[in-house]
Amino acid sequence: MKKFHKLLIFFQILLAALAFAPNAGAQLKKLYDPQKVVTIQGTVEKLETITRQGRQAINGRKTQIAYFKTDQGTKVVHLGPAEFLAQQQFNPKIGDNLIITGGRVNTRKGEVILAGSVTSGGKTFQLRDARGIPVWSGQTPGCFGPDSRKTPARS
Repeated sequence: MKKFHKLLIFFQILLAALAFAPNAGAQLKKLYDPQKVVTIQGTVEKLETITRQGRQAINGRKTQIAYFKTDQGTKVVHLGPAEFLAQQQFNPKIGDNLIITGGRVNTRKGEVILAGSVTSGGKTFQLRDARGIPVWSGQTPGCFGPDSRKTPARS
């Protein structure tokens, strides 16, 4: 009988968690606010690749972050998955002069910019659409879209 009660409690907790799961995804989509889009120009001072872990990210996916020196100080810019950027042949280097358009987001660690597009050397790399949805969204690790041979629009 005790096993039955434990099993019943487990399923109740599981059902409650699943009921709230759609809200978690909705909260993530709200991070990129098209009303808070900014364009900044400056120089890459530091590049960092972090490995994402946890429920809100594909475990093990490496994310490229740039510390970007502007006239208004240093800005932290989340560029996107390192594999995706490499596939697009976007390989920023320290000292590169870039123009970044993206959404400002306040986090526990301060303000970051989620890059929507990056212009480097006359080429523009589109990373998110106008609503902030990543070009790589809905993809499994190592696969970038229904036809991974296609690349995002560049100008």
